[in-house]
Amino acid sequence: MTEEKPRLTAGWLALPVLICSLPACRHPAPRAAPGQERTVTASVSLPAGALVPSPRLIVGRVLAVEAAHGFVFVDLASDAPIGAVAEGTELIARTLDLHETGRLRASRYVRGRTLGTKIVSGQPSPGDEVVWLAP
Repeated sequence: MTEEKPRLTAGWLALPVLICSLPACRHPAPRAAPGQERTVTASVSLPAGALVPSPRLIVGRVLAVEAAHGFVFVDLASDAPIGAVAEGTELIARTLDLHETGRLRASRYVRGRTLGTKIVSGQPSPGDEVVWLAP
Protein backbone atom coordinates (compact mmCIF):
# COMPACT_ATOMS: atom_id res chain seq x y z
CA MET A 1 0.00 0.00 0.00
CA THR A 2 1.24 3.37 -0.83
CA GLU A 3 0.37 6.47 1.06
CA GLU A 4 -0.79 9.45 -0.89
CA LYS A 5 0.56 12.81 0.09
CA PRO A 6 -1.99 15.60 0.40
CA ARG A 7 -1.97 17.81 -2.64
CA LEU A 8 -1.76 21.55 -2.36
CA THR A 9 -4.38 23.18 -4.47
CA ALA A 10 -4.58 26.73 -5.72
CA GLY A 11 -7.13 27.55 -2.96
CA TRP A 12 -4.75 26.48 -0.20
CA LEU A 13 -1.90 28.43 -1.76
CA ALA A 14 -4.03 31.57 -2.08
CA LEU A 15 -4.98 31.54 1.62
CA PRO A 16 -1.59 32.77 2.97
CA VAL A 17 -1.49 35.46 0.29
CA LEU A 18 -4.97 36.63 1.28
CA ILE A 19 -4.13 36.68 4.99
CA CYS A 20 -0.96 38.67 4.39
CA SER A 21 -2.75 41.24 2.23
CA LEU A 22 -5.60 42.03 4.68
CA PRO A 23 -3.67 44.53 6.81
CA ALA A 24 -2.82 46.44 3.66
CA CYS A 25 -6.52 47.23 3.16
CA ARG A 26 -6.63 49.49 6.19
CA HIS A 27 -5.83 53.13 5.57
CA PRO A 28 -4.73 55.07 8.64
CA ALA A 29 -6.10 58.56 9.11
CA PRO A 30 -3.76 61.26 7.84
CA ARG A 31 -1.71 62.83 10.59
CA ALA A 32 -1.62 66.53 11.19
CA ALA A 33 1.66 68.30 10.71
CA PRO A 34 3.55 69.13 13.92
CA GLY A 35 2.11 72.27 15.46
CA GLN A 36 -1.20 71.87 13.69
CA GLU A 37 -4.20 70.30 15.32
CA ARG A 38 -6.96 68.57 13.45
CA THR A 39 -10.36 69.90 14.28
CA VAL A 40 -13.59 68.45 13.13
CA THR A 41 -16.55 70.75 12.98
CA ALA A 42 -20.04 69.80 12.02
CA SER A 43 -22.52 72.45 11.10
CA VAL A 44 -25.97 71.08 10.70
CA SER A 45 -28.84 73.36 9.89
CA LEU A 46 -32.23 71.93 10.67
CA PRO A 47 -35.31 72.91 8.73
CA ALA A 48 -37.94 74.99 10.50
CA GLY A 49 -40.27 72.81 12.54
CA ALA A 50 -37.81 69.89 12.73
CA LEU A 51 -38.20 67.57 15.68
CA VAL A 52 -35.31 67.67 18.11
CA PRO A 53 -34.78 65.60 21.27
CA SER A 54 -36.12 67.06 24.49
CA PRO A 55 -33.58 68.34 27.01
CA ARG A 56 -35.75 66.79 29.73
CA LEU A 57 -34.73 63.29 30.79
CA ILE A 58 -37.20 60.91 32.42
CA VAL A 59 -36.26 60.09 35.99
CA GLY A 60 -39.25 57.98 36.99
CA ARG A 61 -42.84 58.16 38.26
CA VAL A 62 -44.43 59.45 41.44
CA LEU A 63 -45.15 56.50 43.75
CA ALA A 64 -46.67 58.28 46.71
CA VAL A 65 -47.31 61.81 47.94
CA GLU A 66 -47.15 62.80 51.63
CA ALA A 67 -48.68 66.26 51.27
CA ALA A 68 -48.81 66.93 55.03
CA HIS A 69 -45.02 66.75 55.27
CA GLY A 70 -44.28 67.89 51.70
CA PHE A 71 -42.64 64.65 50.54
CA VAL A 72 -42.96 62.75 47.28
CA PHE A 73 -41.50 59.30 46.68
CA VAL A 74 -40.36 58.60 43.13
CA ASP A 75 -39.98 55.16 41.55
CA LEU A 76 -36.76 55.59 39.57
CA ALA A 77 -36.57 54.37 35.99
CA SER A 78 -33.89 51.78 35.27
CA ASP A 79 -32.01 54.33 33.12
CA ALA A 80 -32.45 57.33 35.41
CA PRO A 81 -29.52 59.76 35.01
CA ILE A 82 -27.11 59.78 37.96
CA GLY A 83 -27.08 63.58 38.06
CA ALA A 84 -30.85 63.66 38.51
CA VAL A 85 -30.77 61.83 41.84
CA ALA A 86 -28.09 64.00 43.43
CA GLU A 87 -29.23 65.84 46.54
CA GLY A 88 -30.66 69.27 45.73
CA THR A 89 -31.40 68.59 42.06
CA GLU A 90 -34.61 70.24 40.86
CA LEU A 91 -37.08 67.89 39.19
CA ILE A 92 -40.42 68.48 37.49
CA ALA A 93 -43.54 66.36 37.96
CA ARG A 94 -45.94 66.37 35.01
CA THR A 95 -48.96 64.54 33.71
CA LEU A 96 -48.84 62.25 30.70
CA ASP A 97 -50.07 65.13 28.53
CA LEU A 98 -47.02 67.14 29.70
CA HIS A 99 -48.79 69.62 32.02
CA GLU A 100 -46.54 70.49 34.95
CA THR A 101 -48.06 69.49 38.29
CA GLY A 102 -45.21 70.37 40.60
CA ARG A 103 -41.56 71.05 41.22
CA LEU A 104 -39.52 68.76 43.43
CA ARG A 105 -36.07 68.85 45.00
CA ALA A 106 -34.18 65.56 45.32
CA SER A 107 -33.11 64.58 48.82
CA ARG A 108 -30.30 62.27 49.82
CA TYR A 109 -32.85 59.53 50.50
CA VAL A 110 -32.30 56.86 47.85
CA ARG A 111 -33.21 53.28 48.68
CA GLY A 112 -32.95 50.85 45.81
CA ARG A 113 -35.07 52.37 43.07
CA THR A 114 -36.94 54.80 45.33
CA LEU A 115 -35.96 58.47 45.60
CA GLY A 116 -37.31 60.76 48.27
CA THR A 117 -38.01 64.32 47.19
CA LYS A 118 -39.32 67.51 48.80
CA ILE A 119 -42.20 69.43 47.20
CA VAL A 120 -41.04 72.92 46.20
CA SER A 121 -44.28 73.95 44.52
CA GLY A 122 -47.46 72.48 43.06
CA GLN A 123 -49.41 69.33 43.85
CA PRO A 124 -47.96 66.24 42.17
CA SER A 125 -50.09 63.09 42.07
CA PRO A 126 -49.22 59.39 42.04
CA GLY A 127 -48.49 58.28 38.49
CA ASP A 128 -47.11 61.63 37.37
CA GLU A 129 -43.94 61.47 35.31
CA VAL A 130 -40.82 62.96 36.91
CA VAL A 131 -38.28 64.59 34.59
CA TRP A 132 -34.98 66.42 34.93
CA LEU A 133 -33.83 69.32 32.80
CA ALA A 134 -30.39 68.11 31.76
CA PRO A 135 -27.62 70.73 31.94
